[in-house]
Amino acid sequence: MKLLTRTIKNYLLFSAVLVCIFTPLFYVAMQKLFLSRMDEELREHREEFGESVTHLKTEEDLELYHLMNREFLLTPIDTLPKQDIIFTEEIIDNAGEEVVPHRILKSGVVINGKNYELQIKESLVDTARLITSIMGIQIIMLTLMLGGFTFINRRLSKIIWGPFYIILDKLKKYHIDQDQALELPKSSTAEFRDLSDVITQLVEKNHEAYLSQKEFTENASHEIQTPLAICRTKLELLSQTKELTQEQAELVGALSEASDRISRLNRNLLLLAKIENQQFREQENIDVVVLTLKLLKQQEEQIKLKNISLVVSHDSSLITKGNLALMEILLTNLITNAIRHTHESSTIDLSIHNGTFQLSNKGISFNYPDKIFDRFHRESKSSNGSGLGLAIAKKICDAEGYSISYSFDASTHHFIISF
Repeated sequence: MKLLTRTIKNYLLFSAVLVCIFTPLFYVAMQKLFLSRMDEELREHREEFGESVTHLKTEEDLELYHLMNREFLLTPIDTLPKQDIIFTEEIIDNAGEEVVPHRILKSGVVINGKNYELQIKESLVDTARLITSIMGIQIIMLTLMLGGFTFINRRLSKIIWGPFYIILDKLKKYHIDQDQALELPKSSTAEFRDLSDVITQLVEKNHEAYLSQKEFTENASHEIQTPLAICRTKLELLSQTKELTQEQAELVGALSEASDRISRLNRNLLLLAKIENQQFREQENIDVVVLTLKLLKQQEEQIKLKNISLVVSHDSSLITKGNLALMEILLTNLITNAIRHTHESSTIDLSIHNGTFQLSNKGISFNYPDKIFDRFHRESKSSNGSGLGLAIAKKICDAEGYSISYSFDASTHHFIISF
């Protein structure tokens, strides 16, 4: 969830909770306020009636007063009530079509020496309509205010956070291996302006470190390869000398193997550095099936030498996007690793189906299967490998967005790549 969306969501949630809580409270408060005001009016009418009762001398006067003031009703009683009471009651209107709530005051009065119950009633319809109108207006105002607040906050947030999103977009598009300057906006907001300056400095330092590391790696590789080539040449010349004894010849052979191993190690380390530095950026559509068959043909001699049975099954094609050089290295490392660790006269199964490349070969279980993709990890110390083949394969998969996994069951090693 984006920062702006999260902020607005929290504001809306908080506002909605406030509206849900305070709208009923406001309605209850308004109702109590109007009822209190109406009770005061009923008491005032009671006092006004007390002032008028002195002029009511006969029953005819009482009936005439009732006809002129329908809200007043006198009923003869034997005993006067101790105190006035006020309550709400629903009464059918005169037309008999609707039940109308009324606020009623009952009190005892003495007129011409007779006890009467005085009932004064006021309709609550107008009050209810007034409260409903007020609540409707309040809800409309709150809705408009909340909507306006959200709109203004969203627009304002986009303006305020605009430089942040520009910085983020430029950082996503920036490639450290390209000599392009990172131009970030100069915001009027001090925090974003400082952020732009800090990021610019950080990127420049990282770019310089990248160039320095790249130059060092290339120079180191070149400087190591040159003396290694000279060393191998001298060893070849020395091995052709007729005066060599058997012991000397064995020493020369051992030195030659060590030199070759150092050379392979140097190339592999350089390759790892290039992959980590993202120097293989060229992308193209690759048919994994065609490329695999081509690489298998190159390994025919090694397969025949160990009398290995190769079982291959594949779809008509498997097209994936990636770097061709890295794909060749990835598949070659897995194939040569399978050939190297498969017993003579054994079987290697290779299948390419449903977007996956699976290579299976017979062999003994590893002591540390969780470390097979680690650099310089070798299960067998007698192996001529450098311990970097599977590490390079894993690094290529990470760089290209593939997934590689390993499992062992039924005396069989399984390597699976999902494109």
